[in-house]
Amino acid sequence: MDFLKKFDAVEICADDRITEADRKFCQEQQAIYQDAVEGFYQIAKLWMDMCSRQKNALSDPQSYDRTWKQKYLVSGWWPDMTVKNIIRHILRLHSTFIDTIVSYLNTTYHLSLGNYEVERELLPEEPDFVKTEDAVDWSAFPPAVLRYEDMIDLILAGFNGRTFAEQGPYEMLEGCRHMAWDESTHTANYELKKSTVKFVRGACDYGYYHRHEQWHIEDRMKNVLKGLAHFETGELGKYPAEIEELISDRSYLWYDLYEFSDSKKLERVKMFKNGRMDIRFTSESYARQFVSEYLGASK
Repeated sequence: MDFLKKFDAVEICADDRITEADRKFCQEQQAIYQDAVEGFYQIAKLWMDMCSRQKNALSDPQSYDRTWKQKYLVSGWWPDMTVKNIIRHILRLHSTFIDTIVSYLNTTYHLSLGNYEVERELLPEEPDFVKTEDAVDWSAFPPAVLRYEDMIDLILAGFNGRTFAEQGPYEMLEGCRHMAWDESTHTANYELKKSTVKFVRGACDYGYYHRHEQWHIEDRMKNVLKGLAHFETGELGKYPAEIEELISDRSYLWYDLYEFSDSKKLERVKMFKNGRMDIRFTSESYARQFVSEYLGASK
């Protein structure tokens, strides 16, 4: 079964990187982010000019910061405004923009991208701040605006030629196989017994979690459960109710047995206190198909 065939119908732009829907979202975010960066940059310069003009109008400029600034420029309607805080807010806007684009891609394509690599490559350096409001060297702090196209290029560079639509199924399969195989010994962490696939270790645990004695499923095993959902539904991110409960961080797992009430391929999931988890399919052929397509062989 080719998991990528169902993505063939997705309309891709001429540059073969993102869909029109992706482009629309990114361009909208680019516009409002850029407007905020440039607007706050002008506010910072205006604030500095106001402070400088007021200080120069005094016969005793040294009294400005301790007396007159508090009288005319500090208001109870907003927090204490400084050029330093405005610039720091601008720097935070860069991170917010990156997080917005990355979160959108993760949600749309069921990815597990992080912000760190993008921030490390694209965030501008934080400038050295001065202590006085009227001594900022703006030539040393030109307004930097990130481009969503650079983020897309940077992220795709790590996909080894895959598109965003192809990366989701790839990550799902990699997650399943990471649980199924010991990478150091190249030995399987599962056994196939007729219609049951047994993950022999590291799948679950029983103990105190979230201040309650309950079952806990390891993150690596949750990847397999997501693969099971895809095997059942044929869609990424669409989960049968039982799997949604098992993988949710908000669930309380009181029981060691979860039986599927409305599933064509899945029958039940059974957990053991030694870390083993058994997954029973409705037929031996489905069990073998899942092993072949989702667990594969060791690399």
